[in-house]
Amino acid sequence: MNRGRPETPALLAGLLSWALVTVAIGGAYLLVELVAGRVAGPAGTAATATAVAAVIALPAYEGARRVTGSRTDDDRPAGYQVLAQLAALPRPTRDVPDLARVVEAVGLGLGADVCSLTVRRPGLRDRVHTWTRPGVEPGETRWEVLVRHGTEDVGTLAVDRVTVAGTNAERRQLLEAVASSLGVALQATRAGIELERQLRAALAHATDIAAARRRAVAESDGERRRIERDLHDGAQHHLVSLSLGLGLVEHELATGRLEQARTGLDQITARIATVEELLTRTSTGVTSPVLAEAGLVAALEEDLGHDDPPVALDAPRGLRFPPEVDAAVYFCCLEAVNNARKHAPGAAVSVRLWVEGDRLHFAVRDDGPGWDPSAGAPSQGRGMRNLAARVAAVGGQVDVRSAPGAGTTVEGSVSLPEPPAGPPPREEPAVPGLLGDVRTAVRTAREIHSGTGVARQLEFLERALGEPLRIVVTGSPGAPAAALAEALAATAPPGVRYSPAGVPGGPPDTAADAHVLVLGHAGPEDDDRPAWLPATARPAQTIGVHLGDGPPPAAARSCQTVVTVGPGGPAGVLLDDDALSRVREVVDSRLVARAAVLKARTVLSALETVLHGAPSGPLVYQLEAIRSGAHELVELDLLDALCSGEIRVPDDQRRAAERLLGVDGVPAWARLGRGPDALPAELADAAAADLARWQRAAAHPTSTAASRRLAEFLVRTCERLLSASAASGDQGTGGCPHPGAGDGPDRS
Repeated sequence: MNRGRPETPALLAGLLSWALVTVAIGGAYLLVELVAGRVAGPAGTAATATAVAAVIALPAYEGARRVTGSRTDDDRPAGYQVLAQLAALPRPTRDVPDLARVVEAVGLGLGADVCSLTVRRPGLRDRVHTWTRPGVEPGETRWEVLVRHGTEDVGTLAVDRVTVAGTNAERRQLLEAVASSLGVALQATRAGIELERQLRAALAHATDIAAARRRAVAESDGERRRIERDLHDGAQHHLVSLSLGLGLVEHELATGRLEQARTGLDQITARIATVEELLTRTSTGVTSPVLAEAGLVAALEEDLGHDDPPVALDAPRGLRFPPEVDAAVYFCCLEAVNNARKHAPGAAVSVRLWVEGDRLHFAVRDDGPGWDPSAGAPSQGRGMRNLAARVAAVGGQVDVRSAPGAGTTVEGSVSLPEPPAGPPPREEPAVPGLLGDVRTAVRTAREIHSGTGVARQLEFLERALGEPLRIVVTGSPGAPAAALAEALAATAPPGVRYSPAGVPGGPPDTAADAHVLVLGHAGPEDDDRPAWLPATARPAQTIGVHLGDGPPPAAARSCQTVVTVGPGGPAGVLLDDDALSRVREVVDSRLVARAAVLKARTVLSALETVLHGAPSGPLVYQLEAIRSGAHELVELDLLDALCSGEIRVPDDQRRAAERLLGVDGVPAWARLGRGPDALPAELADAAAADLARWQRAAAHPTSTAASRRLAEFLVRTCERLLSASAASGDQGTGGCPHPGAGDGPDRS
């Protein structure tokens, strides 16, 4: 039935109501005119009758409706009834409103034929829900209002008409009230849609992670099998041969044939060198220290420079690439060279690297017999798949071209990230990674604790990373600490600031990055930790200056090294240029040379103190990863433990360990007990000797747990020194800095 055509009973009731109203108003008008006509004139009589008719019109209308029982469009539900209908809708499943039912309830409540509800979704297409009264042709909407949740527009509500009683302004007000009540429902729907989208993305990401883990496990298993195969086929054979050779030498010594035994020992020495080289090559198939420290070109030069016949390397010098690109191209080139050696023994092999635009290209060629790709040669097996997977993981591709009699070429390219806009970045200190990690941790802490009580302290720590290295000079009562600080500050290098103790400038835990302690004579009641000694004075960050010719006080145990400048008061220290020069040299070589590491350690310790007890979530694990992953920080911790006696080892081992950890100076020549003019080859020999010594200590069955831990760490230190010495020798430079030493605080 067409809603616009009323039923017959309703029409008759309406006509009867209007007839009764007409009779009532007309009768009242005639009665007033009859009575008033006798008193007033014609004009006054008409005005009075009209006024009386207007007053009784509405009561007459309501009375007529009650008599006839008629209803009109004005009797449809009021605004609060529409809202009540919305509240009475069934509770939705999964707490997401059923907008189809909501639209229907609104349309019926407002007396509309068409009702439309549009949900706005940021970044996605709007979702529209439309309801049309059954039996009515859909038409265009005429009334439209915004649906808001808070201050955000979350959708629109539109109807073709509103038949609730009242003026148009009142009807629009009702429509806006209904729209306002729908804001929460639309926001819940938007949240549900976004949650489903994120859930699908998370499931897809989880699938990718699972696939990546399976690939990683497969690759790791493949690497394990490769190492096992190389050890079985290579090293094991040589070790068995060594065992037989040693047995023969033992027999010759027992029978007195010393010359033959000497010849056998020479042969064993050569075999040991061969085994060492073979094991090195086997291990570098997994990782390469030179690759991490010097980059792709240096690593290829190191690995390919000793091949026989040699491999020709054509690569640009001075260029560095992202670590993931370095690793992918490095392993691909080694794999291609190994394949060439395996399938084309004796053939000339060349490796070429070049950059074109935003891509790094590489090619490995050999002039061997080649092969027919269509014949399914072994080169198309697992090795080729691994090579292609490595390159594809960094956005690259690889191709193999070969033909019988024409050799083989493995060629590929990898995309490079776009260089940052603006001027080229300044040269970073030697340990930008450590300072960068600490800065990232501080900024993360500021984001987590923004607006809290520790926000100001965190802001101070972030600024401290860019400030000069602060060395605080303090001493026992009566010691000329302030005067010594002034004398050292007069010739301080850039990026270093000396100050006496007690000068304000920051919280106690971050007031100093390093300390210089002015020590007097040992007293009868010498305290290991006197009251004047700063709480942050740890051996790795502290140098002692002893005034006197007697034994230093027990406080000297808090120093990594002590400089004795002879007896005397302030004049004896400050006016003696030789004494000042000795103190300055020790401070520069032990503290200033480690400026970046000391600054990072100070801020990291202060950050841990500030965040103690505060909820920081994953940041706690991030700080632990920084501490355990930074070789330089672990060096300082071990130096503290050795100097303070926490780690007890024999005196000769302790002295050798302290030397390697930088007590005699941070440069490599000082760590290895050589002079500043030592050649790279001499440093490499010293590093190799120390490496062998600490490897034996780590494996010795009588070593304590502390000794083994110390020895295992010093093995890594020796390997770093050996790698740095080798890289320095390849570049033709004399001496080499320690790879973990910094030259000053970061200022970015």
